[in-house]
Amino acid sequence: MKNFSLIFLFCILIFSLTANASFRLKNGKLLTIGSSKSEIISIAGVPIYQDIEKIAIDNGQEDNPIKREVLTYKLKGSIGGLYLVIIMVENNKVVSISSKQENRI
Repeated sequence: MKNFSLIFLFCILIFSLTANASFRLKNGKLLTIGSSKSEIISIAGVPIYQDIEKIAIDNGQEDNPIKREVLTYKLKGSIGGLYLVIIMVENNKVVSISSKQENRI
């Protein structure tokens, strides 16, 4: 029984880590972390809002700030309804995808 509970806990942990790693559109196409910005735009279209954040990290070596693009979409998800989807892009690669169902915002 102890082994089963450890395996179950491990599976829940893995699922929670990958829960925001992708978003499936109603047409079945998948937006995933690691995709390029152009792949996302070709699948989901032009975002309703696009912004650029500059994140400065002070490590004492005067490095350039990190440039992060934030793409905001309103998309139909595979599990019914519209979703507000926010995609973070760094160095032309998707690093984060978060979604929230529209009627639950």
